[in-house]
Amino acid sequence: MATVAYYLRSERNPANIYLRLSVGRGTVIKRKSGYVIDPDKWSSDKKAKQSGKKYSVVEKVGFPKVARTIEDKQEAMRDKLKKLSDSVFESYNEAVKDGVTVNVEWLQEQIDKHHGKVEEVDVDSLVYQIQAYVDFLPRKKLNNGKVGASAATIQKQKSLKTKIEQYQAYTKKKFKVADISPKWVEAFEKYLFEVDKLNPNTSGRYVKHLKTVCRFASNNEVLTHKNFHAVKGYSVKRDVIYLTFEELDKIENKTFEREALNNAKDWLVIGCYIGQRVSDLLNLTHKNLTTVSGMEMISLKQQKTGKQVMIPVHEKVKAILKKNNGKFPKKIADQKFNKHIKDVCEIAGIDEATYGGKMVKDKETKITRKQFGMFPKHELVSSHICRRSFASNFYGEIPTSLLKDITAHSTEQQFLAYIGKSSSDSALQVAEYWSKQAANKKKEPQMTVLGKAN
Repeated sequence: MATVAYYLRSERNPANIYLRLSVGRGTVIKRKSGYVIDPDKWSSDKKAKQSGKKYSVVEKVGFPKVARTIEDKQEAMRDKLKKLSDSVFESYNEAVKDGVTVNVEWLQEQIDKHHGKVEEVDVDSLVYQIQAYVDFLPRKKLNNGKVGASAATIQKQKSLKTKIEQYQAYTKKKFKVADISPKWVEAFEKYLFEVDKLNPNTSGRYVKHLKTVCRFASNNEVLTHKNFHAVKGYSVKRDVIYLTFEELDKIENKTFEREALNNAKDWLVIGCYIGQRVSDLLNLTHKNLTTVSGMEMISLKQQKTGKQVMIPVHEKVKAILKKNNGKFPKKIADQKFNKHIKDVCEIAGIDEATYGGKMVKDKETKITRKQFGMFPKHELVSSHICRRSFASNFYGEIPTSLLKDITAHSTEQQFLAYIGKSSSDSALQVAEYWSKQAANKKKEPQMTVLGKAN
């Protein structure tokens, strides 16, 4: 049974009258009703009741006093609150029937509607359609048969909405989905580059997500620009930064004065030989160790993808586990790990001049953004280098199909893009493999018949 109650939270005159909607055990929503009253003219009448078609609405906490000699203002207020209750009650019945979530935002919307404050919704507006797509994503049917996009995907679209709102404020214009054309995107990109100071890859992602929203709107019969299909997201190919086997050996053989750095070094080495994200890497314990067919394995469920992966324990990892009596290194926070491995690599002499991006604080705007250029390699090291190093170092040594199962990339194409390789690189890898096979056959000893035995 749903109930509506009115109450005051203040003795000040005038005091706001609050509406409290109870829709079940422990579910109570409260918002200002939009009305005020003199607290002296407020009672705590607990008997006033009203029956509904399906649910009853009970004004059980407070109501304006109405004296025997009727005061018009008080009777009018009583009538207004009753009408608001009826309105909320009717909307609630519809919400239950349609499966709509009843929450604080929903109640505020009903109160605003009752007072005529709700603006007419422009379904053709770009911001409206981005929000519509955000609302749709938890119900989206994915190619893998599952339902509901990841939290990361939803957050990307929310970020796009914020960026478009900022762009609208900058241009002092409100855009419709039908505005999104290659020419419009060109102006948007100029804003992203020159005003927002974003790097090309970040800008390219915004454009990609924007086109996705346009496609969603078009599928829902919202007017789109005739050339919106020509809009394309993009990314700029950059050299993949990873630690080579030689660099890992330099790090592994270095002993540090601070124990915290030795601990971070061990985690770094493990990470580069198991290829997992930092969220999974730093949560490993001895409970993740198992034996399959006599082989030591690390078994874990990836936090981001939910995929179960099994990774053979490399000899380098075995050495660290043995040093720690069969256990992984001491637990460390992500932020500290990021900071410590930069120090580890600097002290170990990983200082080759490398092109990449690092976070730099702008002296004028005080905004921290990624800046690209040539830097000592240790300055570009972050926790993500573990997974990239594993994938890059073992590419060509281990079949790509097996590597992608460990890194949990969905396709080989995704895996190759992750390490900066292309389909032609794969073809070269196959060619090299065949060349090695041919060379090995030539090396095999050949038996020659010298003569027949008598």
